Amino acid sequence: MAVFKGNTGGGQEIAKAQQAADAPFLSAKYWAKDTKMSFVILSTHKSANGPYIGVKLVVPESVQIDGKEHSLVRIGNLAGITLARMQALAQAKNKYFAVGDKVFLRCTGITPAEKEGHSPSPNFEVEIDREAEAAAA
Repeated sequence: MAVFKGNTGGGQEIAKAQQAADAPFLSAKYWAKDTKMSFVILSTHKSANGPYIGVKLVVPESVQIDGKEHSLVRIGNLAGITLARMQALAQAKNKYFAVGDKVFLRCTGITPAEKEGHSPSPNFEVEIDREAEAAAA
């Protein structure tokens, strides 16, 4: 027989992750040079458009999307974030964002679209604070 245990705190974390999975997306249009943000990753996801994360904002504590304030948002597969993450986690075992990561992002500028019909692309620097990874077995 299996025994399962839980507590309120653990359940609250699961509920936050579920809320973050349904939060609005923070679009590329939000970013401008020197815009800064820090957040904690509550959930990671894969979609047909690529990976995305559900986060709890720390600084700022909330952002306005479609006229409403949100402290939980989703951040999609922006190329600039992906490239900065790849460099930051190049020496890590898990090279992707992980639940619990504390992330600081700063937009370093916007690269104009190279082709007609394409969108400008924000560029970033990232710092990721992650609990120590387990040693390789």
